[in-house]
Amino acid sequence: MASEYRCILFPWRDIREALVSFQRRRGVAVPVRDPDAFVVDPKKLDIELTYEDKPRPQIFRFDRETIAAALILQCKDRSVRLPLKSKKQVYLIDTRLALMVHIAGPETEEFLAFELVKHVA
Repeated sequence: MASEYRCILFPWRDIREALVSFQRRRGVAVPVRDPDAFVVDPKKLDIELTYEDKPRPQIFRFDRETIAAALILQCKDRSVRLPLKSKKQVYLIDTRLALMVHIAGPETEEFLAFELVKHVA
């Protein structure tokens, strides 16, 4: 049986909303408004949201695993079905952040679709 990959590309606004919602559910008060700076580290795939509040700015940093968890939760909230036992990882494809869902076939556990994911961090 063949492996299957699903690539879900997210607009940056949806990513920000997913991160804010995820943090609020964990009890961290992240402002709901748009951040003053939204920075993505293309090598580590970390995201940093900066809010220029006075007297000092608020900076929220998210690692790759937290971003993936936030996007998975957003999919669940929006009724986007993701297979429970699939491997889910975040990648940067060109300039878009994507949640890659790998549904492995029995004989192709480690296969990766290189043509689709050319700009993997």
